[in-house]
Amino acid sequence: MSMAQDEKVETIKILITDRIAKEGVALLRTELPQAQIDERPGMKPDQLKAIIGEYHALIVRSETQITEDILAAATHLKIVGRAGVGVDNIDTETATRQGIMVVNSPTGNIVAAAEHTIAMLMALARQIPTANSSTKAGKWEKSRFLGVEVRNKTLGIVGLGKVGTEVARRAQGLEMQVIAFDPYVAPEQARKLGVSMLGFEEVLKQADFVTLHTSLTSGPSGTKGLIGAHELHLLKPGARLINCARGGLIDEKALLDALNENRLAGVALDVFSQEPIRDSAVLKEILADERVIATPHLGASTEEAQIGVATDVAEQVITVLRGNFPRSAVNAPLILPETLKVLQPYMRLVEQMGRLYTQLQPGPLHKIEISCSGDIASYDLRPLQAALVKGLLESVSDAHVNMINAPTLAKQWGLEIIEQKSTTPAEFANLITLRMMNANGYPSSFAGKPGSGDEHVEVISGAVMHGEPRIVRVGRYWVEFVPEGYILFCRNPDQPGMIGRVGTVLGKAHVNIRHMDVGPIVRTPRQRNQQQPDTALMIVSVDDPIPDWALQEIGAAGDIFGLTLVKL
Repeated sequence: MSMAQDEKVETIKILITDRIAKEGVALLRTELPQAQIDERPGMKPDQLKAIIGEYHALIVRSETQITEDILAAATHLKIVGRAGVGVDNIDTETATRQGIMVVNSPTGNIVAAAEHTIAMLMALARQIPTANSSTKAGKWEKSRFLGVEVRNKTLGIVGLGKVGTEVARRAQGLEMQVIAFDPYVAPEQARKLGVSMLGFEEVLKQADFVTLHTSLTSGPSGTKGLIGAHELHLLKPGARLINCARGGLIDEKALLDALNENRLAGVALDVFSQEPIRDSAVLKEILADERVIATPHLGASTEEAQIGVATDVAEQVITVLRGNFPRSAVNAPLILPETLKVLQPYMRLVEQMGRLYTQLQPGPLHKIEISCSGDIASYDLRPLQAALVKGLLESVSDAHVNMINAPTLAKQWGLEIIEQKSTTPAEFANLITLRMMNANGYPSSFAGKPGSGDEHVEVISGAVMHGEPRIVRVGRYWVEFVPEGYILFCRNPDQPGMIGRVGTVLGKAHVNIRHMDVGPIVRTPRQRNQQQPDTALMIVSVDDPIPDWALQEIGAAGDIFGLTLVKL
């Protein structure tokens, strides 16, 4: 007989260290009313390190640097949310090792970044900043500020992702010819956009304006220093260069040389290798050139974009803290939103199946087969495997398990997961079954009899009905119940009076019964012919823990046996 103990409810704590739109904070307070939400912008690294261990979620923009040192102190942290696109200020490799989810908001500021790029392009073409300064200084230098039209000019886009695509659409509206380089975009996709895909160097050679829209990565094939001395020499004389993507994509010393040699008509920079600019002599010299337009990382700085990224990352933090999977996890396998929407209830189901198993049959975990039948089998089931590992391990270890570190933790525990799929429906339209073996080769006292010769014994099966997870089979018994809260499992002869006896004792203990189900045994044709006495599995979902004396009284007569109280 076992009984789950009440757990002290831990207050969820969320730390916000950079300024985000108030709408994002309001959403957190509305959806997580019991959470403690602390806004502390401008913290020093030592200050952050000293308190990060108290928090379950951290929300930042680009100012806060989330280093390995800080993550090592983040003993309760489940998620870091970046209210924006880039995550180069977050040590995602360390976060992954520690099972900390990193999410961003890749769509919230797309339009803002694209519009800022076009604004910089037009400002370069018509020399608007210098003309503005001159006029405000009381001068009238009309002939000095001779511009160029962008119509019929060629725009070269390096990186035809979401922002690059929006820039292309707007440039086409200005009647520009658009060419692009992106090794990850299919030519057919570019053709649908009306964009010609060329090699990197060809784009640089042909473009009148070049704009960068790629992420910043390191390593031999990374994008750091993507535009260096060689690339700048490939540009047309009098070309104009725009970077509203990431600082570090352009070798700033090489850019200064190109300006000094008068090979560029103009440069527009919204991002820099050092932000804010403090002691970089090269950057200061670049900014002193009147051909250079500079803005302080304003690509996402619109009211709409700031609200969008703040609410987007807040929604994902809420999702993770509620035990579900976010839509924009940076350090997890790509799961399409439409796939995630289908799998989410099954992930919850499988996690609860894992928790149920470890409480029904405590002991070493070895080999587990997860079998899916029905339409669900046509999806990428890695999220279900991660949910299973989470359910199995979190109740028996102090590890925080999620899709990020589930494969690593399973390997550490010597847990082998085998996946079986069949798109042919079984007893339910979509059915998930776990078959497990312990050190003795048989998984559970509920499962079957040793000596049956069956290496894989069905232990738990589940389905989703009306969007709600249900357990439909436990071992040899058909059942139907929602896997949540306190649940009493016991076996008894399939005869009158058993349900009444349990109900009477629970009534005396003032324990309210929320749901009761009695599952008959599932017999093979051979077993049906053997005239074995019938037993049933009684499952009682209750609102509160059952006192030990009540469990002892239920089992005192001996015909109700195998009592196990679990908490899910």
